[in-house]
Formats: sequence, C-alpha cells, structure tokens
Amino acid sequence: MINKKNVNAYKTISEVSKETEIPSHILRFWEDKFDRLKKVKRNNSHRYYNKDDISFILLIKKLINNEGYTIKGVQNYLNKNKKSNKIDVNHKEYQSVLSEIRNEIELLIKNN
Repeated sequence: MINKKNVNAYKTISEVSKETEIPSHILRFWEDKFDRLKKVKRNNSHRYYNKDDISFILLIKKLINNEGYTIKGVQNYLNKNKKSNKIDVNHKEYQSVLSEIRNEIELLIKNN
C-alpha cells in the first residue's frame, strides 16, 4: 500500500520538479531570481516547498512558457502586482513543518 502525501505537506525539490515538469536546476535558479520563492531547508540541506510555492512556480512557468515573458519581465510583472503575490509566512506554517518532522521521527522510532 502506497501512502500519498497530504496535499498541504511540504514537497522535495524532486517531487516539485516531477509535478511541475520543471528541472530541479531551473527551480534552484528561480530561487535566486524570485525573492517570493522561499524554500524551507532542513538540517539535511534538502529543499522543501509548500503548496503556495508550487502555485507560484506554476505562475512563473506560465508567464515564461505560455506568455513569452523573460525572467526580467516576470520580475517586473510581479513587482507591479506585489500585493497579490506576497507570501504570509506565519507561525502556523512553521508549526505544520515541525508537526511533520515530529511525525516522521515518531514513525522512524516506532519502526526501529
């Protein structure tokens, strides 16, 4: 039986790459170009993205691939529409990540 991740669970860069059909190296490049694309890094230095990040990645993809924007053009577009693209990282999101980590640790302990 395969366990599917919760829709709200954080995803690794390879999971996001598969889901969005965007190579990992492009996602890393976009992290440098778009401040709004904030990832969570755990102790193992792996990148994790939430559902808002994935939506933002799909917006960038759409603007570049379908509408012909350049990276600079997307940055300008986002700056003009800043209010609707702001991320509100609040305490609940951090609690969600911590809860996920706790559940993973408990599962590892239980299985060992």
